[in-house]
Amino acid sequence: MIAKRFHIDYLKVNYSVGINQISINLDKIFDSYNFNKEDNIIDFLISISEEIQNTYKDTMIQFFADSYVLSQDHIFIACYYVQKAFYNKANISKSKNIEFLLYLIARRQIKNAIEAFGIKKTDFTLKKLNYCIISKENNLNEINQEIILKLMADEVEITLNGKAVEKFNRIKSFYGILDEQIECVLNSYGFEPFNKNNIAHNLENIFIALYDLICEKMSLLSLEKI
Repeated sequence: MIAKRFHIDYLKVNYSVGINQISINLDKIFDSYNFNKEDNIIDFLISISEEIQNTYKDTMIQFFADSYVLSQDHIFIACYYVQKAFYNKANISKSKNIEFLLYLIARRQIKNAIEAFGIKKTDFTLKKLNYCIISKENNLNEINQEIILKLMADEVEITLNGKAVEKFNRIKSFYGILDEQIECVLNSYGFEPFNKNNIAHNLENIFIALYDLICEKMSLLSLEKI
């Protein structure tokens, strides 16, 4: 698990964020919980999350799909905006779980956020699940162990920070980011100019530019209700 403690000075808010990936065995879950394969496994996952959230107050546990997640910092900044939105009572959704998905997609449409970042049955077929924990207290390890125990899961290597040309193109297209925007950010840092025909040559810097532009979209979303 990747774990980090945050302090927002001007809000006087402290919170912890944990990001993890686990491997699950559906047959083991079906047998242990007397669960039918025809039942909705996603509803089961939500019920487990809600049960743990009720045990640990001021906690959010959200499972998410990672096709359009750029990096762990993408997750961390989304969590920051969730905390800020609820502190300022400028939240779009009544639920931090949904608010988190909205900031990941950086748009107001709940349906689109769930379609893009919500867990689907195919994620269970892949046997790999991603989740994020936000907690007011410094108790991420306890919560994480509770999740693993209830899902009879194993922790696996976290792959969110991988960089590849295919990943860049997929995420850039999803967020509607233009080549000119990438070029502008690279120039502002004094980085090598953007060459769309040779992205691999400058991939590290290009990912920095893409992250900045996604953060900009989150920031604009946070300002819509102010």
